[in-house]
Amino acid sequence: MALIDDVRKICDRLAPHGWHELLLKHGLDITATDLAQELDKDLSRAGNGGGIDRTIPGFEDFAQEGVRGIDPGRPARSLLYHALASPNVVATSDGQPLTEFPTLAEIDTVENYVYGSRGISIAQIRRLARRTQVAIVVYANEYRPAPDTVHQKHADLCFSRTGVARVGTAPALYEPRQRGFTPFVEGNENSLRVLPARYCAYIAALATGQESVFGPMRFQEESDNDDGDRRFWVPLHKIFEGPECIRGEDLHLTLQAHHINEKLRRIHLGLQGTGWGEPDISQSPFVFNNGIAEWSEAAESGPGMLMPVVHEKLVEPAEYQGKPLTFFVPRNSSTLSSSLEIGARRGARTAPEYVHARHMVTEDGREIDLNDHPEVASRVARGGYRARHYLDFTGDGWVDALCPELAVALPRRRPAYSLVAAPDFFPHCDQRELMDWWEQSVPTNQRNSIWRIAPETLADTRMAPNLQLSNGKLRGEFPQEDETATAIVSLPYGQPAQQMELNVPETKRHSYLPDAAAGVFAPGWDTSFDRTPDGVDHLAAYGLGSPFPEDAKLCAALSTFWPAVAPDAARTFEPNASWPTVSPLTDEEIGQTGDTSWDGMSGPRFLEAENQVECTAMDYSDYVESALENRFSLAHTGKINVSEYQSRVLAMTRAYSAVGVVNPDRRGQWSVLSFRKLGSFDPEVQTAQAQTGRALQGTVYRFELYRHGRVHNHPTDMRKRRVDVLERVQLLMDPLQILRLGTNGRWDVVRGVLNA
Repeated sequence: MALIDDVRKICDRLAPHGWHELLLKHGLDITATDLAQELDKDLSRAGNGGGIDRTIPGFEDFAQEGVRGIDPGRPARSLLYHALASPNVVATSDGQPLTEFPTLAEIDTVENYVYGSRGISIAQIRRLARRTQVAIVVYANEYRPAPDTVHQKHADLCFSRTGVARVGTAPALYEPRQRGFTPFVEGNENSLRVLPARYCAYIAALATGQESVFGPMRFQEESDNDDGDRRFWVPLHKIFEGPECIRGEDLHLTLQAHHINEKLRRIHLGLQGTGWGEPDISQSPFVFNNGIAEWSEAAESGPGMLMPVVHEKLVEPAEYQGKPLTFFVPRNSSTLSSSLEIGARRGARTAPEYVHARHMVTEDGREIDLNDHPEVASRVARGGYRARHYLDFTGDGWVDALCPELAVALPRRRPAYSLVAAPDFFPHCDQRELMDWWEQSVPTNQRNSIWRIAPETLADTRMAPNLQLSNGKLRGEFPQEDETATAIVSLPYGQPAQQMELNVPETKRHSYLPDAAAGVFAPGWDTSFDRTPDGVDHLAAYGLGSPFPEDAKLCAALSTFWPAVAPDAARTFEPNASWPTVSPLTDEEIGQTGDTSWDGMSGPRFLEAENQVECTAMDYSDYVESALENRFSLAHTGKINVSEYQSRVLAMTRAYSAVGVVNPDRRGQWSVLSFRKLGSFDPEVQTAQAQTGRALQGTVYRFELYRHGRVHNHPTDMRKRRVDVLERVQLLMDPLQILRLGTNGRWDVVRGVLNA
């Protein structure tokens, strides 16, 4: 069947559900007898009000250069494609909700028609490449509203040779209205859906970075770090099956995926005397490929949808040869809190930095939870026992494309780097949005006082993908000079596009491109890095915690550790002078009130009679147990958008200033006891406004901070700590002013503080 017939089927299905009327407002009749001719006509000269109406919601950021239903080879200038693919096209021209939406397979079909209608040959593609190298290249790609694109001029496809899928405990759920996936499970706050990544193959050309032509996004121009000197694979033409992709060829296309999790193997390579060596550590589960990700077989998903495998729990106990898999914890081990630590080698992570070792297994097979030991941290450090290994189902690998008909004309192939990463507890906050805000909006004198390094995205990283994807042996999937694989680029544009409206709704779907993922910190949240024997740095997932909740605990407990968009649970635990709260979670989100917290823990509470704060002991918090018991939740953090996240970061900075702490190194003297959002009619807000004569406007935050003294063991519960309170302060703040409750019981205005 011809592609145009498939497109007609899609149009016929959607037309009665508001799509016919909506597109007719732009002069496009998707029920026309000759649909191909209708899609090709110039809509700028059409009737129905004079052509494309960009005042209709969802079309504000449709490219001004777009004048046809289908513009051959240019998805962003194709009105039909934009209407189907944009997450902001959700209603008819009179504001009535559309009652049906396209499936991913249908969007893919129309995308294929955009490229197929150009009738291009291999020779013509080579001419487009301007005599540069060409290859079959695999990308993760996503159609995005204008603010989220490479050039930020109009809605467009964005491409990266890296995709980031995420593990979960429930099957993926496609939200047709959002044209994307959601991690939430209705009716089950403690279940997280897997989040897939979509891959496709293109004929691409190798070119040095050109910001005004194809990018990359967030173009780097520093003297020793210039994208204008780097080479990027730039997509030219999509490859899809059938006779309409390349003139004169009937193509067959196969996408192949390979993933690996070798955390356990790396542990035994990184530590001496653990009880295991070759050939065992080259077997599963020390290293495994299955159970990480598979291609979706659902017809509505279309080709190229890589799905993480659903597991009942995020973490499972490891078994080997039919028995529980344990390892010998070396004596006098290095630790952080109660986590076994494997140090970096020359700064690189050759093995998981932190390893869970708190479940001891005795000679007779009994399992003893060291979280019940009165000195768990020192017990782990002392070592000399066997600990249970645990598996997570994260990993990294590659996605390659095979097309026999093009194998001679285009023998060079470049796969995509595929990450299957930990859950994202802030699915509506992308790392790029945080980085742009920090870089462009936060005053210079505040930037370094928030985080110690810039909150870069994985897309900002210029480092080769994992060069050791098969049991530590160098492979040829990625060349060592392939340092731009995580960058995001667009299709090349010969002429600068006109600027379109950027004031469009925020998307509420999972993004699987690397600007939504954190950069490589130490060790990282989504991936880490290692170094080859000859000194080449490369990305590698095996440098993250084993299992990943071990890293999540330390990152959260140390106030997000590095600036990933991740939960900051520092105030849950006893104060840490080096890592004060940066982005506070509310009392509800942290389990201080209500029944559900993001991590299954409970927040601190004030003991009036003792003038102490009672909190969870960091050493005894066990996120692996939270994962085993399915206690992680997106119920609260999943509601936070990037504006709210940014507001909290600034509010926390201003709160420290309000208690007289200007030097960032002194912030650790204070901890957060309570943090809440209040409405304007809250009695406390009303009282404060009446006493100060000030009206709090916009978002109002209530902070309760305390200057802490000594930390004591709990008299009856070794998993708790009690902290002396030297001073306690209550604050109310809006974006421009702060009110403080005085010792006389009256509210006053705090003057001279650091404002947003």
